[in-house]
Amino acid sequence: MTAAIIGGMDRLQPHYRKTAKKAGFRLKMFTGKENSINGRLGKIDLMIIFTNKISHTTRKNAFDAAKAENIPVLMCHSCGVSTLKECLENKNCSLKQDRR
Repeated sequence: MTAAIIGGMDRLQPHYRKTAKKAGFRLKMFTGKENSINGRLGKIDLMIIFTNKISHTTRKNAFDAAKAENIPVLMCHSCGVSTLKECLENKNCSLKQDRR
């Protein structure tokens, strides 16, 4: 399975990848500095949005891109490695399917 992280910290990328690999996920990282992620997402099974490290616009664009492809989205405020682990285990993260 492949998961995409939107947000997070550049310096934690190796730790995010290691944690995801242990949980059985391949990981794609988007730190929120990209102009557009829509064309770069590719085939993913899960999107994790760390809301404390991205703008409202980036969050909305990422959520809309996932919704268009029917991809489940987990939103977490914190962006630590332990938070990622909890998200991948589907604990303490809010699953968003449809906001409207």
